[in-house]
Amino acid sequence: MFKKKHVLLVILIIATLAVSSLTFAQEPVTVTIFVGLGTGTSPEQIPPQEALQERFNSTHDDIQIEFLIVPNESAHDQLTTMIAGDNAPDLVGPNGVSTIAKFLDNWADITPFIEADQFDTSDFYPLALELNAYPDLNTGLPLGLFPSYIYYNVDLFDASGVDYPPSDFDDTSWTYDAVRERAMLLTLDSNGNNASSPDFNADDIVQWGYDDSWASTRELLAPWGFEGVGRPTNEDYTVAMANNEAWVQGLQWYSDGIHVDHFIPGVDGQAAMASAGIGTPLDGGLVGMFHSHTWYLTELGFDGLLFEVQIAPVPFNPAGGRVAPIHADNFTIPENSKHKEEAWEVMKWLTAPEQIVDVCLIYGCIPSRQSVSDEFRAALEENFPGLDYDVIFESINYLDAPNHESWVPQWGRAEDTINFAGNLIVTGENTDAQAVLDEANETIQGLLDEYWANQ
Repeated sequence: MFKKKHVLLVILIIATLAVSSLTFAQEPVTVTIFVGLGTGTSPEQIPPQEALQERFNSTHDDIQIEFLIVPNESAHDQLTTMIAGDNAPDLVGPNGVSTIAKFLDNWADITPFIEADQFDTSDFYPLALELNAYPDLNTGLPLGLFPSYIYYNVDLFDASGVDYPPSDFDDTSWTYDAVRERAMLLTLDSNGNNASSPDFNADDIVQWGYDDSWASTRELLAPWGFEGVGRPTNEDYTVAMANNEAWVQGLQWYSDGIHVDHFIPGVDGQAAMASAGIGTPLDGGLVGMFHSHTWYLTELGFDGLLFEVQIAPVPFNPAGGRVAPIHADNFTIPENSKHKEEAWEVMKWLTAPEQIVDVCLIYGCIPSRQSVSDEFRAALEENFPGLDYDVIFESINYLDAPNHESWVPQWGRAEDTINFAGNLIVTGENTDAQAVLDEANETIQGLLDEYWANQ
């Protein structure tokens, strides 16, 4: 009798342990999503991210997500510490192309996941798939795109009697020469003389025709027709090409626009606008045209504007092509994440047609899936009525690839070198584009040689 009870007790214990083990095995995996390197940290973005978290968690038993939102100013250091301490988050984002480049060695390649799932990428804009993919590394599925175009102040055009920029992408008359011509007519001194007038006073400018002051130097130059587009090297990153003919031409156009033709505000003009309390280049009503991205829609704040704004394509370059620099966001999986497979499932969910519109409305980007363009366009029309939305979506087809923020060896130092060259032009310390880009090219070549010598 005792033996039978003993046997039954052992069976009961084993069964209990088995059930406990099964329960433990079925505990959901928590995927931590690190937010802070880009957008996503402003107070108004936190509640919708919390709602997104609840939406996922309420529909999944095996995986739960948790947003870790870190202030921008400390996010870089905190992520670096987490990765170094073997405590990496499982997803990081939304990341721009530059953030991908800064941490390039830390990302997992999602190619094996795509292949294992036979995941269909055909719904994504084709060029969007290339933005954060390198020869041996695909950092993540495209989430959102921020195409660029020309914002223009309709009222200033009307007041000066200047023709609006064309919205037709096939209109080859819209070139950088045409931008210069219109911009000079829109640039006024305090007596109302425009920059084309012999009576124009360049020391007393009260209105400028064109601005691109929020762009990095690589972004300024990407549209000008270099075969490497936004990359300052050759294809295998061994030869510096920052002083290529197209970039020199573009930077000299910009230099002359500031210091010779005066239709672009230099440091003095930017300071004057800042002292007048103008928050963004266009919203003070002192700039006729401003080249920027879709994220500028929220920066501009349409509700409080006292003038009409419309948009037009980036112009054709001298080579007869058009390049509209783009910003792009995605989520990435750190190489030392402990939950890569689960993170991949979350990445797919965030970029799926059922969620991507809501995700992009949080982060202000155009969804990278073509199938939801009508749905997102309707949201844009509600928030920013009256714009030529065809310009926004058509501009995606002219994005810069290689991108102006893409990785090159010693990315940070190379970026600083290019931006220093651009700053020499803006300040007027050196207005010779060939000279400043020759010097930048020499420095970048040294960085490349140093990098490859250590590989």
